[in-house]
Amino acid sequence: MGYRSLAEAVILQSLEDLSDPRHREESREFFSGDGFKIYSGIAELNFFNKLPKTHISKGRKNDRTAGVPGA
Repeated sequence: MGYRSLAEAVILQSLEDLSDPRHREESREFFSGDGFKIYSGIAELNFFNKLPKTHISKGRKNDRTAGVPGA
């Protein structure tokens, strides 16, 4: 597994962790800090670099988060 694949896996896991109350705060810290910037650069995810980090880390009220406690 290369660096890019590993960075993508870390980002995907952090996205998944946003829906888990046990890991949500940790995941929010990742997206709002330098960690996300570093990993998205390694993964070459330019699209994600353009999204407001607060949008990702705070979540959105939509069909995907409806019914998720704390979302």
